[in-house]
Amino acid sequence: MPTTLLDALRARGLRVTPQRAIILEAIEQLPGHMTAEQIYTHVQQVNGYINLATIYRTLELLLELDLMTEADMRTGATAYALHTHATHHHAVCRSCGRSFEFSHELFEPLTSALRSHYAFVADVDHTVIFGWCQSCTGHSQTAES
Repeated sequence: MPTTLLDALRARGLRVTPQRAIILEAIEQLPGHMTAEQIYTHVQQVNGYINLATIYRTLELLLELDLMTEADMRTGATAYALHTHATHHHAVCRSCGRSFEFSHELFEPLTSALRSHYAFVADVDHTVIFGWCQSCTGHSQTAES
């Protein structure tokens, strides 16, 4: 099993250019979620000639190969995460923008029901749910239970 993104691309017979190798290394060095702009900033420290379009093409390739996931957190930029970052999800407050991660286990009943009732296989590897946090609604969690 490939241990790095570089190994994963080579194992699939894909060419790894020096620019792509720099981008892959930057992605592996950045913790958790990242934006294309954050990757670009990191890459510019190594090679100032790599442009943002090359970053986006590399991200698209990694998404196609199922090595990364993407999520729109409504922060103005798409967030990317390596598949090795574990399947998880986000709840984001529409008012204040606060977010938290929650376990995939909460989706298991829904994905099972979709599969059994509709023969539909849901792709919920990195889902974002929008709503309102306790502070913004002014309600305590126990009052709603």
